[in-house]
Amino acid sequence: MWKSIPAEAAIATAALLVIVASAQEPQKSLPYTAVHDPEFISVSEATFMTADDRVIGLMSGKVAKAYPAGILSQHGLVEDRSPKGPIAITW
Repeated sequence: MWKSIPAEAAIATAALLVIVASAQEPQKSLPYTAVHDPEFISVSEATFMTADDRVIGLMSGKVAKAYPAGILSQHGLVEDRSPKGPIAITW
């Protein structure tokens, strides 16, 4: 189930999306740089997040991921994998 939740609620999640500086080159038709195979950090390492930040959360079994809306709005698209296959996250 996908939904936008406050970052405060995401504290229980296992990981937060971190965009690495080596983002791939944008496709010529896209006005942004999409992120492919993102790297994740633990909630305790995500000191750049505040309780007012929004995230899109995904939970599959015991694996939880949070994609911060602020990062998604800069990149437009994140292509990731779930246990059931490839997924695309957008804001």
